[in-house]
Amino acid sequence: MRAILGLIAVIAIVVVILIATNVIDINTEGGEIDVDTNDVEVGTETREVEVPVFEANEESDAEDAREEAVN
Repeated sequence: MRAILGLIAVIAIVVVILIATNVIDINTEGGEIDVDTNDVEVGTETREVEVPVFEANEESDAEDAREEAVN
């Protein structure tokens, strides 16, 4: 029972926050309640990333390069 009341309280708080931030808009006109929701846009962006590349001919060269990258 306590868990259900806690869940209801969390849902109520989330709804109040969404209304306060205008993600959900409640309009009352002529005794009717109209709920409008804004489109929340989530997107990604593409970036060009340069990755340093080194060539190691021997195993010791690779170890030296790793040590330089860390320091």
